[in-house]
Formats: sequence, C-alpha cells, structure tokens
Amino acid sequence: MRSEYLKILLICFCCICTNCNNDIEKESKSDLINFHIKKSRDVTKTIGERKKYLLDAHQMIRKMKENADKVNALYLISLEFYELKDWQNYKLVCESSLKLSRKISDSIKIARHLGNLGMYYRQVKIDSAYINFYEAEKIYSLFDKNKNMNQVNYAFNHGKTLIDLAKLYRKVKDYSQSEALTVKAIEKFKISGNQSYLPLCYSNLGTTAKYLRRYDDAITYHQKAIEYANGTNKEVLYAVLSNNNIGTVYKSQKKYDKAKEYYNKGLIYKDFLKEKPRRYAMLLDNLAYVNLLSKNYESLPNDFYKPLKIRDSINDKIGLGTNTLHLAEYYKSLNNDSLSRIYAERAKDIALDLKNNEELSRSYDILIEVSNNEKSLKYAKAHIKLNDSLIREERVFRDKFARIRFETDQKEQQIIEVQNQNTIYLLGMLLLLSGIGFAIYFFRQRTQHLAQQNKMVQFQASYETETRISKRLHDELGNDIFQVMLQYQNDPHDPQIKEKLNTSYLKARDISRENNEFETDETFSEELNNMLHNYTQNGIQLMARGLDRIDWDHISKPIKITVYRVLQELMTNMQKHSKAKLVVLIFSNIDNILRIKYSDNGVGVTKEHLQSKNGLRNTEKRIQAIQGTLIFESEKDKGFKAEIKIPN
Repeated sequence: MRSEYLKILLICFCCICTNCNNDIEKESKSDLINFHIKKSRDVTKTIGERKKYLLDAHQMIRKMKENADKVNALYLISLEFYELKDWQNYKLVCESSLKLSRKISDSIKIARHLGNLGMYYRQVKIDSAYINFYEAEKIYSLFDKNKNMNQVNYAFNHGKTLIDLAKLYRKVKDYSQSEALTVKAIEKFKISGNQSYLPLCYSNLGTTAKYLRRYDDAITYHQKAIEYANGTNKEVLYAVLSNNNIGTVYKSQKKYDKAKEYYNKGLIYKDFLKEKPRRYAMLLDNLAYVNLLSKNYESLPNDFYKPLKIRDSINDKIGLGTNTLHLAEYYKSLNNDSLSRIYAERAKDIALDLKNNEELSRSYDILIEVSNNEKSLKYAKAHIKLNDSLIREERVFRDKFARIRFETDQKEQQIIEVQNQNTIYLLGMLLLLSGIGFAIYFFRQRTQHLAQQNKMVQFQASYETETRISKRLHDELGNDIFQVMLQYQNDPHDPQIKEKLNTSYLKARDISRENNEFETDETFSEELNNMLHNYTQNGIQLMARGLDRIDWDHISKPIKITVYRVLQELMTNMQKHSKAKLVVLIFSNIDNILRIKYSDNGVGVTKEHLQSKNGLRNTEKRIQAIQGTLIFESEKDKGFKAEIKIPN
C-alpha cells in the first residue's frame, strides 16, 4: 500500500515538473521573441541588422502552437516590417496571420489582418486593396449589428479601415463617398476613445471639400485637423500640413494674399522643417507659385530654384515634377518658350515615370502652347488620348469597386445560407425538445393547480387537453421535424427545407397557444381579443361584437378561464377543419347570464361526427363544470354554430 502511495506522489510530482517546465519554456520563448522585436526597433543599428532580428523572431513564432498568442506575435512583427518598409515580409506575415485567424475562427483578427493586407496593396494594386478593406469593413459592420459585442473592442480598427477606404475613393475622385466614409470613421474613433486618427480624418474631409468646391467647409475641416492634433506628437506636423492645405484652398479661390499668409504660417516651424526638407520645399514652392499667379515676379525665379535644389538633393521625384511644372509656367508667362519647353518636358517625363496623370495633363497643356506646330499637334493628340484614358480609368475603377462590393455581398450571402442550412438540424432538435419540455412543464403546473382547487371535472378536461397537446407534439411536430432532418441529410441545399421549418415553427406556436398563461384581471378583454385575432390567418375574417361591452371585472376568474379555453378550442377546430372564411362571435350579459354565440361559414360536420370529437366534448365538460350550458348546431356544408350560456 505504501509503495502505491509513493508511485502516485511520484507521478503527481512529475506532472507538476512537466507543467512547470512547459510554462518556463513558454515564457522564455516569449521573452526571446520580445527581445528580438525590441532590438529591431533600435535605430542605432542598420536596417539590415534590424531586419535580421525580425526574421529571427519570425522563425521562432512559426514554431509556436496555432492559437491567438501566435496571431498576436505575428501582428507585432508585421508592424515592425511595415515601419522598415520591408513590404514583401510585411505581406508574408500578414497573409500568415490572416490564414491562422481564419483557422481559429477569430473574426476580429480576421478583419484586422484584412485591413493590414489592404495597406500593402494600396501601394501596388488599388483594386486588391479595396477588396481587403471592403471585406474587413463588412465584418466590422456585422459586429455593429450584434448587440452582445462591445464596439470599443474593435471601433479603432474599424475606423482605420473606413478612412483607408475613404482615401481610395478620393483617389478615384469619388469625393462624396470618400466624405461619407470619413464621417463614419470619425464616429468610430470617438467610440474607441483613441482619437489619434482624427487629424487625418479632418484633413481628408478638407481635401474632399476643396474638390467639391465647398471652400469654407474645407478651411473649417483643416482648422479642425490642427485643433485635434494639439497636444499630441503630431501637433507640429498638422500645423505645417493644414496651414499648407488652407493656403491651397485660398489659392483655388484666387485669394492670393490669404494663401501667402497661411503658407508663411507653415514656414514658421523651422526646427521641424529642417528635419523634414521635403515639406519645407513644398511650402517654399507653393509660396513661389502664388507669387507667380498674383504676378509678383520680384523674387522669381530664385524662389522656385531654392525648393528645386532641395528636392533634387533628396531625390523627391513627386516634388521635382511639381516644381519643374511651376518653372515651365513661369517661363511661359515671360514668353520664354525654349526654357518653358525644357521644364515642361522634364515635368512630363517625371509624371510618366510616377504615373501622375494630373501633372502629365498640365505638362501637355504647356507643351502644346510652347512647341512648334508639328510637336504641338503631337502633344495635343497625346493630351486627348490621356484625357480619354483618365475618364476610362476612373470609370473602370469605380466599376471594379462596385463589382467587388457585389461579389463580396454575394459571397457573404452564400456563407450565411450555408450556415443557416448547417443549423437546421440543431434548430429542429431544439424545437422538438422545447415542445416536449413545454408540454411536460405545463402539464405538471396545471395538474398541481387543479388538484389544489379540487375541481375534478376541470382537471379531467385539462388532462385530456394536455394529453391532446402531447399527442400533437409527437404526431405532428415531431414527425414534421423528422422529415426536415431526413430531407437535409439528402440535400442540404433543398429550398423547401426553410419553408418546412417555418411551417413547423408556426405549428409549434399554434400548439403553445392552447395552454399558455394569460391575464384574467383588467386586461382580460384585450387578452381574449388578441387570442381570437391570432387565428385570423390565410384570409379568415373575424367579427367579434359586444366583447368590449362586457364588464369582465365583475365576472369570476374560473368563468373567464373557461370562456378563454372554450373559445380557443372552437377557434382551433375552425382553423384546422372547417375551411371557414368568416367567424362571427356575439357577446352579451343580460340578467346575469353571459351569452356567447359562435358561428362560421365552414364545411360543418354531421351530428355523428360532432358527437365523436373529443375536443368539442372537452369544451362541453368545461362549461358544465361552472354550471353553464353549451349547445352545438351543425350540418354538413352549412357551417358550424355554438351557443354558450353561463350564470355569473
């Protein structure tokens, strides 16, 4: 015996040690991964060294178990690859994260990684970017419809996806859609409590408003961008950007003095601009261009050459294209066609290289005017071709976006249908079990209630009713659901399955009405009226006269319960067997006798059949139990009538 105890203790000790070792190993691996990620952020090291740390961390992560921890670790290194502009490794890690998130069915992470992939594709393939952003947005929108989900947990990432979509729409010049998505993004960022993206959102609103020629709105939005950036690490950045953007809005309005004022406001941040020569050159060039437009040539062309030199030194091709275009305009205004042509040609080449069609179009405009007839004609044809292709390209992208939305919605609908079909079997079983449980519960409750009141006649009637309900659950509902399950096994895509399941649901609801609880106090009249009208389906009309004239408050509870159940039985019988289209009920209470006359225009029944119907016999017993009378009158094909008299 002692040796057995020792064995058990030894096994327990080994298990504890193994678990401890596993935990230690897990912690040490996690620490090692975090160490490599931290090293990759060390700006004192070369880009190659930092990438090496990330690649080593990635190798360690790949050996981890496929769970949420692994997804989170992949997400962290994807951010570092993005910071290092290592796009291929960024894409690789994002795809791995997305695949694993789908495998473990983590919808929030699926949406997040779709958004990350969209960030990669927006640099290389705009329609692929749109697919990823749109699919992510659809997932987040489904979360919004789920009241059990806390929006705070995903609102920030939802906002990022919305603003990314907004920027894509702006790129294809769908400014209204861009504006709508940006407004929605702002709402999400406010819900999240993280407002770091609000300056970007208002900056985008300002840009779209300018293109929509809502200049006052554009200025207001750019000022809001400055306001929301105040006190953050992007305060100076947005002070420079937004002042530049406000200057550009005034330039579009030809308010050149106001434009200069705001360009100069941007230029006061000298320390920042010293570290950001590209932005410094942008402000200088814009200021020089406003002087050109306002015909203030005093410091030109030197004011153009200064930013040109800066841009050339840092190989800012986008800036060089704009700068040379401005110089071409300047020399054209002086009628110096040769110099204007040189800069316009250079601007054209840069625009072709960068696929900047807007500046390419402006280059052709200048070249048409400053070239000889032969070349001018050549540039004119190129300009016409470019304009046609621009219109076609914008239409193509908009059509692509529309097609992507349609296909994504179709795919989502197919997924929902498959999920619905896969749950039919379970729903059927739950419905059947619920029905059986319902019958057992109410049978017990009613039995106890009636036994306490010691009303054996009512008990017998109730017992027969409960027996009938149980039989209906088994014979009707149970068989229906069994047929649905067999049909699902044969063909899960059969469209009749949903219809049959809906029929079973309606049948279960019908059965439940036969024995549900109802109010017998001041709302009894309303309860009775609602119950009666529940049977007016499939074109059946109900006329209930005098119901609202009965003073139900002075009628006892047993009588009200009996009236409710008897009328419920008559209406159920009518709905199942009579094929009636009209039911008439007349209520009166004269000389303390409650009278209810029932009639319908159904097929009726013979006297023999009338005597054999258990349900109708039960109603008669219920009425007799409270010293009332119930008289039936019916003939084949002449409808059905009943008269109830109850002393009260």
